[in-house]
Amino acid sequence: MLSTLFKKQLVQLQIVPVFGYSELKTHYKKLDENINSIVLVGFGSYIDIETFLDIDPQEYVLDTSYSDLLIQKPDSNTYKRYIYILDSHRPWNLDNLFGSDIVQCFDDGTVEDSLGEQKEAYFKLIELEAAAGEDNSEEESTDEEDIHDDDKDDEEDDYESLENGKRLHPDSIKYKKQARKQRRKEISQYESILEEYYSQGTTVVNSISSQVYSLISAIGETSLTQLWLAILGATSLDTTYSSVYNNLYPIMQDEVKRLSPGNSFLVSATRSNGSGSSSKTPDTLSLEIQPDYYLFLLRHSSLYDSFYYSNFVNAKLSLWNENGKKRLHKMFARMGIPLSTAQETWIYMDNSIKRELGNIFHKNLDRYGLQDIIRDGFVRTFGYRGSISASEYVESLAALLEAGSTMNSSNHSSIPNSAGKSSSNDNNANNNDDDDNGAQEEDVELDVAAANRKKALSSMENIRKQWVSNFWLSWDALDEKNIDILSRGIKHAQFLQKAIFNTGVTVLEKKMIKHLRIYRLCVLQDGPDLSIYQNPLTLLRLGNWLIECCAEAEDKQLLPMVLACLDEDTDTYLVAGLSPRYPRGLDNLKKKEPILNNFSIAFQQITAQTGAKVKIDNFESSIIQIRKDDLSPFLERLTLSGLL
Repeated sequence: MLSTLFKKQLVQLQIVPVFGYSELKTHYKKLDENINSIVLVGFGSYIDIETFLDIDPQEYVLDTSYSDLLIQKPDSNTYKRYIYILDSHRPWNLDNLFGSDIVQCFDDGTVEDSLGEQKEAYFKLIELEAAAGEDNSEEESTDEEDIHDDDKDDEEDDYESLENGKRLHPDSIKYKKQARKQRRKEISQYESILEEYYSQGTTVVNSISSQVYSLISAIGETSLTQLWLAILGATSLDTTYSSVYNNLYPIMQDEVKRLSPGNSFLVSATRSNGSGSSSKTPDTLSLEIQPDYYLFLLRHSSLYDSFYYSNFVNAKLSLWNENGKKRLHKMFARMGIPLSTAQETWIYMDNSIKRELGNIFHKNLDRYGLQDIIRDGFVRTFGYRGSISASEYVESLAALLEAGSTMNSSNHSSIPNSAGKSSSNDNNANNNDDDDNGAQEEDVELDVAAANRKKALSSMENIRKQWVSNFWLSWDALDEKNIDILSRGIKHAQFLQKAIFNTGVTVLEKKMIKHLRIYRLCVLQDGPDLSIYQNPLTLLRLGNWLIECCAEAEDKQLLPMVLACLDEDTDTYLVAGLSPRYPRGLDNLKKKEPILNNFSIAFQQITAQTGAKVKIDNFESSIIQIRKDDLSPFLERLTLSGLL
């Protein structure tokens, strides 16, 4: 959306996909000094950007001769470079919001409404700390006496001092001491406010695409294409942040009606016959409001598979066990849909059933707790080439980001574990000197450790390259002419969802989810699809599947989850912390309450306390990479920490 707008305005730009914080710093250092605007999209709100990127604002102050030509605030500088942050992750780093002239944050309207107390505390602390610095030397000289205030109250009345060569009255000294005490008390109070703010946990409060759409609306640059992109961005949040999507849906619905006035008859037509059919030409590009379902890729698979692999249906019916499968079969029988018909590909399925599907669902799904399966959604039609819903499009894009052009994307170099062992055994056989044997064994261990580090670096580099390649493939899929890429993403999504289902069934059948008092834990150490979970996006996909099942479990405990997957090549675990989730269909008041992810702060604090070898480079700071041997003590400390 932004690149389209900039190109239309003839603004030169470069798009740089960034893998993590270390890459952000690397790319920033490589920027040409003539670059005057940098927009960080989807990251940057958590950290103090000025400090992280070692930015000295004075280096970017414009010469007075240039700044005089520009409109600027009184007593403020104009800079040669500005960094703009478009990020819906929260909490904001307040240094970005209030403490930098170079860093400019796009507020979604919540800063003034909800951060008044934090803003006051931030600026008050600056004032108080500046005042404390002015008389720091005097404070140091009286600190020792302050410690014993209770014992020396009477003696202080006789105390005299000098300031600027003049003798101070005892009352003046007492006043100064009281002022310093009050200042320290206020500093402590304001620090507590900010500490509570930063430690509350992380969440997503808005859709960046919707925010950008609001910006381009303000300058009259809206179009159906831009609206479709905004809808895709908002829809991507529906699985994990459904309350955000639900808040945005009415706004997007109104925009569709505004930009497509003819859609009113399309809406009524699709609701009456369920087919979504309307007059089309080969080149028709339309955006319609149609019934949508919490089913998996319905228009691109069979009705049976779309039910079977739906996270929502699986969680409600417990399809991972035999009783769940029997319930599914009984449900189709009650709906009057033969299994043979349900297992036909959607485009070949009986049209009479497709037309009546909405009514069939309304009449029969309540008894199974699936009454919320039907909802209004957004469908894009590409002439005679077909139609796709926003949720299906998002599934395709996500799969392309994860899998790229081929499902065999994780091609890591590896050194057999037996190499180190055989070398060590040979040394022991050929040398009887215990000291030499020990030294040689140590050398072998060092060699293996070095090899593992080399493998880890090589693996990470391969992942980075693959991620960038996947990014551009997904970017191309946004072009409505590239239907073939979109279709490839659909196939990848089907493969990934089946892999998720198979792994999830194994986890639940083997009871691999452990309850550790304040969170659930699942550790994956073997399995045919283990390699695909080295991608954080795929690991989160599995985590969302599991945690939705847990939300519907009999105990109904609202617990977060830690999901870890072993990478044997690098001898590390990829670990994701997921916030708990309400069951779908729960009271709307509860769904509006934000559920914060406390793992971001907890992982950082436990890492600092334990000294574990942990890498936190992901923009989602609730995802970390940890050395295999450090996982158990790390989790034990997390369990006892009280941070969740």
